[in-house]
Amino acid sequence: MGNDVKSTAPAFPGRETILYEIRQALGRAASGGGGCLVVEGAAGTGKSELLRLAGMHGEASGFGLVAGTAVPLDTGAPFSTLRRVLRENLSARDYVLLTDRRTFDPLAPVDRIVEFLRRSTRDRPLLVALDDAHLVDDLTADALRNLIDASVTLPVLWILARGASRTPGHAQETIDWLIREGAARHRLESLSPEAVAEISAELLGACPDDDVLALVARVNGNPFLLNELLVTSLSDGRICVQDGVAVLLDAEPAPAFRQAVMHHLRGLSHECLRILDAVAVLGQRFSIHEAAGLLGRNPVELLPLIGELIAASVLEDEGPTLAFRHPLVRETLYDRLSEPTRTALHREAAATLWREGRSAPTFLEHLMLGRRGEDDGLVPAAAHPEARFAPEAGQLALTGTGRGPAAAPAPPPAPYAELMYRTTLRYSAAQVQGLHAQMVAHARAALRIARDHGDRTSRAHHQLWLAVALTASDEFDQAGEILAERCDPSDHVALPWVRPMWHYHRAQLKLAAGRLEEADEDAVEAVRICERLAAPALAVGPLALRIRVAVHRHELTEANRHVVHASRLSAAASGAAREELSWVTALLHSAEENRESALDTLSPVYSGVPKRPLLLTREPHAGACLVRTAMSAGDSERATAVAEAARLVATRNPTVVSAVAAAAHAEGVLCNDVGRLRAAVSAYRSGPRPLSLAAATEDLALAENEAGGRSTAIGLLNEALARYQNHGARGDALRVRKTLRSLAVRRRTRGRDRDLDPVEGPRARWDQLTPSELRVVRLVAQGLTNREVAEKLFLSPHTVDSHLRHSFTKLGVTSRVELTRQVLTHEEVPPAGSA
Repeated sequence: MGNDVKSTAPAFPGRETILYEIRQALGRAASGGGGCLVVEGAAGTGKSELLRLAGMHGEASGFGLVAGTAVPLDTGAPFSTLRRVLRENLSARDYVLLTDRRTFDPLAPVDRIVEFLRRSTRDRPLLVALDDAHLVDDLTADALRNLIDASVTLPVLWILARGASRTPGHAQETIDWLIREGAARHRLESLSPEAVAEISAELLGACPDDDVLALVARVNGNPFLLNELLVTSLSDGRICVQDGVAVLLDAEPAPAFRQAVMHHLRGLSHECLRILDAVAVLGQRFSIHEAAGLLGRNPVELLPLIGELIAASVLEDEGPTLAFRHPLVRETLYDRLSEPTRTALHREAAATLWREGRSAPTFLEHLMLGRRGEDDGLVPAAAHPEARFAPEAGQLALTGTGRGPAAAPAPPPAPYAELMYRTTLRYSAAQVQGLHAQMVAHARAALRIARDHGDRTSRAHHQLWLAVALTASDEFDQAGEILAERCDPSDHVALPWVRPMWHYHRAQLKLAAGRLEEADEDAVEAVRICERLAAPALAVGPLALRIRVAVHRHELTEANRHVVHASRLSAAASGAAREELSWVTALLHSAEENRESALDTLSPVYSGVPKRPLLLTREPHAGACLVRTAMSAGDSERATAVAEAARLVATRNPTVVSAVAAAAHAEGVLCNDVGRLRAAVSAYRSGPRPLSLAAATEDLALAENEAGGRSTAIGLLNEALARYQNHGARGDALRVRKTLRSLAVRRRTRGRDRDLDPVEGPRARWDQLTPSELRVVRLVAQGLTNREVAEKLFLSPHTVDSHLRHSFTKLGVTSRVELTRQVLTHEEVPPAGSA
């Protein structure tokens, strides 16, 4: 027999080298030379799978196989590992020597096992594979030394697998001694991206697309996590196979995957799990002092527990800091925390990092994530020493500016983090209270502080603050200039969530300006980046915006799909994002004429007004919608509270046209007051929000008609209809045409609107498609793939996929062949590759 054993046993992508070495060692053993291999690797790196494949290779090549696994309980029971491994191989007379303590002789079992090896190898070579060998009991460890040494002249190959951690113990010392005596040592590292892609294709039975590869990259090359992530995502419908390509539908890991991760951690002590729950909030990397500060413990007390976590390959030592070995493990631990626990830990983390002198961006991130539900957590708990920096309501100037009559000598300049902390609190307080001018002032102050201290990351963050404040203040041109700048990902290493939020706030500005299609494209990109960053909770806001756009465009199936997606992520989202999700979900229910569900969905929003008018500061005409929903259910108390909140925001922002108009709009709907609704329309005409103007015009028309002014109402409805149509709000246009029909007005509708109209024709027709969707379907009809279309149109594949899904829904088709037929019916398709 040659030195290289051939077999048909399956391969292990990324582990070809060590499998080759195992085959070589099997060949040498088959030729009469015994040996020993030690395989080392962290949990989940494939040690057990390698031993299984080695056994298959061996058996296929005529080897006998003795295999077993040590367990933690073995360490306290003499010969427990050997007893379990050899139970089916030793004779009863020999086996009793391992169990009968009355005739116990430590050397007797070894002699009998050596004799067993001699007998077993007379007819064929033998492979002995022992997994988790670092857990064997002391007597088994001693026996292994003697057995491996005694079988060096026999055709026996020993393969021992142990974990990567080097916890002290007799078993570890024995394995180290074997290596010094000549045992071959092989370390299992993380799989390469190429190996991950190959395994993914094998498990999925299809070539993974870029989004699937981005998802599996999060396992950091760990075979166990890779297998669990793909299998659970496929079975849960989060990955599907289309035309031989595995396509990602949902980047959030399935619940079964999270259960698998927790099962993987089941061997840890309760204290270790408590530590992991806490430090998961600190992020991927943290110091022992930060962990101790967060837990209120002495750092020295944590050292043994940290050692246990490193030994279990959950954490790894990176010099001055510790890190989670696998990001998905941290994400699983973080996601399983309840919202109150997570919020409290973030608040404690902010205080801890403040004391530890960490950078302002890191501190600010925890401060914002630790906001309390009832008031967004703008002021730290009184017990925190940082509470002394909390500002008085309405305070604008930073301490020490030297302004004001007879000012005392200015104190020394405050440290950067302290200045930024104060400014953060003031901006957030102004935002929740609806003080737009103060939001702008504090955002500009934060930008000055960041610029003066050379903090590029914070500067990018606070530019977003300023853009949000300017949008709320109706300064769309200034906000647009800020958000038109290219968002460089390299600026946001410390605060990676700035990048998706940049797209989200751009989408908000475009939606407010009535640019629905562009708003949806930016929201799609924001969701995609959130998924890539493994920050799904941040996607709730962009998804809520997509729901609103879909309702405006009468794409109710698409809107419902977004509601399901966002609801699944909302538990970890901020209070503002959940509030916005409730509002847009209620808009969808209203569009579906399900008023009862709309009212139920809005319950948490109603409970916050007028004390918390945050939604009304972000979405001015939400007030009128909330009033209308409450009034339709006969709940005048809630309707009145919303109108009072809208008036409060207007009073605080008398120069902001949309705030003044929104208050008059809400009051006009509440009282069916023609005068107030006229005032709302008049104010909105001088503002930059066309859809809000159209909504107020529509409500004024209803009030005018009820007051007997039918002709005036018809004129106003026609104006609202034209404005809705000009901005692509086909769902709103349908509603207005229905009202016009009720007034016995017949209009010659345009093709796209006629196809959407449930009375005048079928919904799914060619002229429903937007210009962007038309560009995509034309290229698809030429035979281009999604990726080729994306490259040609300079779009992301995710955006192309979104346009294609919309087109399929609108046209009522289910395949690219049917889509091509539709294109051929309506247009002449140029040959593939033409411009």
